[in-house]
Amino acid sequence: MISQDSGIALDHAVPHAVGAETVISMEKVSKWYGTMQVLADIDLKVRKGERIVICGPSGSGKSTTIRCINRLEPYQKGRIVVGGIDLGADARNVKAVRAEVGMVFQQFNLFPHLTVLENCMLAPMKVRGTGKAEAEATAMKYLSRVRIPEHARKYPAQLSGGQQQRVAIARALCMTPGIMLFDEPTSALDPEMVKEVLDTMIGLAEEGMTMLCVTHEMGFARAVADRVLFMDRGEIVEQAPPEEFFMNPKHARLRDFLGQVLHK
Repeated sequence: MISQDSGIALDHAVPHAVGAETVISMEKVSKWYGTMQVLADIDLKVRKGERIVICGPSGSGKSTTIRCINRLEPYQKGRIVVGGIDLGADARNVKAVRAEVGMVFQQFNLFPHLTVLENCMLAPMKVRGTGKAEAEATAMKYLSRVRIPEHARKYPAQLSGGQQQRVAIARALCMTPGIMLFDEPTSALDPEMVKEVLDTMIGLAEEGMTMLCVTHEMGFARAVADRVLFMDRGEIVEQAPPEEFFMNPKHARLRDFLGQVLHK
């Protein structure tokens, strides 16, 4: 989809090292909405520094899967351990995991009544008890990292969609998370804004950030992912390194999906 427009080099993977430590473990995780099962026995282990892209048709369970990792979505069966913390019913465990896992949403979710700087300072001050001066310095550091420090005093409505999404990434980074979750971070953006957000994410990948990204940006998956997962009907149907995933798909459902997204 993005090989023509994104500017991402598809023939060179982003260099990095993947550790041996498992930082996310999902075991037989299942979820229902009423009588409708939306996740069916999801098994997934993610190592420190690993980058995983999750793709699949609408309603396949992609976003639900990553939202279960920080308990934005409750699950009814199975076990999730993040950074050694069992994400069970204990609210303290949920809070501890959320403090260490950054999340970037499709719709930015910035507070419209706060400036860019205030959006970035809020969580460190409220959750970690960081002082105002330190929180501001950290916010400016990460706004510079996503290349928009000059917009610190503006409000979200004064920014483009791509700029707002980069603010959302900076806001998540201000909590110095060990893991970043991205839920279709470019799907609400105009095509010309997609590249600037993907470039920011590639920068994180180059620094060894553990990342799970739900996206249809297949060029990004080729360039950045260690593994690409295909989900359908609440199941992980197939997973493989990018070259194998795209060049030698095993399942008919994945072949059909790739035939649709790669030829748009």
